[in-house]
Amino acid sequence: MRADKKIDIRIPINRDDKKFVFWESKRRRQSMTEYCTDLVKAHLETQNHFPIQEYKLSLNWVHVKVQQQTYEQLVYYANEWGCSIREATHRIFTDALFKERGGVYVYSYLK
Repeated sequence: MRADKKIDIRIPINRDDKKFVFWESKRRRQSMTEYCTDLVKAHLETQNHFPIQEYKLSLNWVHVKVQQQTYEQLVYYANEWGCSIREATHRIFTDALFKERGGVYVYSYLK
C-alpha cells in the first residue's frame, strides 16, 4: 500500500447530526468528508477516553478518510473495545461531534 493512500471508513449517523455536519463543513469551506476526517483526527490527538455510544445503523452516512497512522489508532481502539473499525470510528466521531455541538446529543433516529 502506498504511504499516502487513505482508507475510507463509512459511518452511520442520525439525520440531525448529518445536517449539522453539512452546515458546519460548508461554514468551514470543506467537504463533509474533510470535516469529518479532521474531527476524528483532532479528537484522537487530544483525547484518550471515549465514552460508549449507541451504534445504530442508519440511512445517513458520512465518510472519514484517514491515513495509515490514524487507521492504526482506530484498529487499536476497535481491538480494545471488541468491535469493528467502523463502530470504533463511530464512537470517536460521535463523541467529537457531541463536543463540537456544545455538548448536545441528538437522537432523532430513536423516535
